[in-house]
Amino acid sequence: MADDAGTTTPLPEVRATSATDAARALLVPVQEPSAAQPPEAPGSVLPGRPEAARPKVRTAAAPQEESGAPCPACGTPNHQHRNFCRSCATPLTPRREDNATGPYAGQRPPLHRDRKRWIARALVAAAVVAVVVGGVVGGPPAARAVQDHFAKRVAVHPTKWAASHEDPNHKAELAGDSYSNTWWGTGYANDAAGTYLEATFGQPTDLLALLITPGTSKRQGQQSEQARPQEFDLVVTDSSGKQHTSHRTLNDGGVQRVDVRVRDAASVRIILRSAFGAAKDKQVAIAEVEFFARSKN
Repeated sequence: MADDAGTTTPLPEVRATSATDAARALLVPVQEPSAAQPPEAPGSVLPGRPEAARPKVRTAAAPQEESGAPCPACGTPNHQHRNFCRSCATPLTPRREDNATGPYAGQRPPLHRDRKRWIARALVAAAVVAVVVGGVVGGPPAARAVQDHFAKRVAVHPTKWAASHEDPNHKAELAGDSYSNTWWGTGYANDAAGTYLEATFGQPTDLLALLITPGTSKRQGQQSEQARPQEFDLVVTDSSGKQHTSHRTLNDGGVQRVDVRVRDAASVRIILRSAFGAAKDKQVAIAEVEFFARSKN
């Protein structure tokens, strides 16, 4: 290159470099740490979660000495007002038979039972067991008696009424017409002993009881207008023709029940034997007779 003086300046020499040297030239130099260089100061630190204060352990106070009766189990003296040993918890108060001080800790108190109540329950249970066992061991009649005792009862109505004697105005069927102000009369004065009233069922019935209303009505003022049956024989005939006869007695007045318990009953006959209020101007009257049998269901 020529300058103003006419001299020529030579260009700098460009050396050829390899690719490795070119790459090294592009690297940023890193300064090596010096052993003598002091460490950098730590930066700012966020505050941490405060720790809870640890509980302080208190030293156990020395047990106070007590004077009194020694424990029967460990011998430790205890104050006279203590009920249990302060060392081994053994009861110090003697246990009374009537348990007036109550149960000790961990002890279940006894149940207070009424002896009479439990005795009554035991007797009832024994009676029920005896009835059941008697019904099973005693055979079919006893078993049927147990069944009849607990059976449901339903009303049954006879299909036919008859009497050995009757008042023309008070016939036999009036004793079963379901009205208590109509009545059957014997038509004879005095007690009319031997006269009977009979009811017949349309089919065999397991008869359990009768309800009899003596006199002309169930009302107190009207029932004594005529004589009332007092003693009578009850004859129940079953479907096989067997007769079941029993002697019965009624009170003077009011509806009264008579237990029967006859299987397959076909007819019932009431035979008069004596009467209340019998007189020459009065006849024996029965206002109503109702029958109850064992339910088929």
